[in-house]
Amino acid sequence: MKVIVVGAGSIGVALAKLLGHHESSEVVILEVDEVRARAVSEETDALVLHGDGTHPDMLHKAGLGEADALVAVTGSDAINTVIAMLGHRAGVDKIVVKLEDLGLRPACQELGVSDILSPNLASASRILSVLFGFQRMDFSLVAQGGLRLVELPAGRASGLRLNEVELPEEARVIMVLRGDSGLVPRGRLKVEAEDTLVLLAENDEALSRAREALSSSS
Repeated sequence: MKVIVVGAGSIGVALAKLLGHHESSEVVILEVDEVRARAVSEETDALVLHGDGTHPDMLHKAGLGEADALVAVTGSDAINTVIAMLGHRAGVDKIVVKLEDLGLRPACQELGVSDILSPNLASASRILSVLFGFQRMDFSLVAQGGLRLVELPAGRASGLRLNEVELPEEARVIMVLRGDSGLVPRGRLKVEAEDTLVLLAENDEALSRAREALSSSS
């Protein structure tokens, strides 16, 4: 798998190091700060290029046309959204962006972004994990364990109450995002079309079945 990571901050570097443990992974990092790019090239096995990730020529140099995934984790929501747009136009299958302001989430979802990382959401999810009895779980490591924490559009759940939504037993809604607000997932809460459901699934199979259950094309 070829992965292009735009932004050599803590998330980008951590991802590159994790992917470095997989022999089948090829990682290219784009970083606009030359000093930072040089430093990261010495601490990871990734190919680190100094350049602007919003410039099509730079993305072409990084091999965007052959990339299986594009991850935009710069410090700017606007830049990450632009990078997602360029990846979408290039036909990249998996696109992940980091957003501080969830107001840009609908635009990214329209572009077909696979997943949206939100530090604020992660903090809220950690609090919910304590409230719902997952005190021992570290959500920063969720991708390395069996559990999966994801955001999914309401899809077929729209218009239903949460206790009417048919999901696998191994998956549960732990938060409903509505606009800029996070709602506690009470059973009688009615899901609206623009809502985003934050799901916790035990494994990839449960997540796949949950996606299928919510998919508007099911």
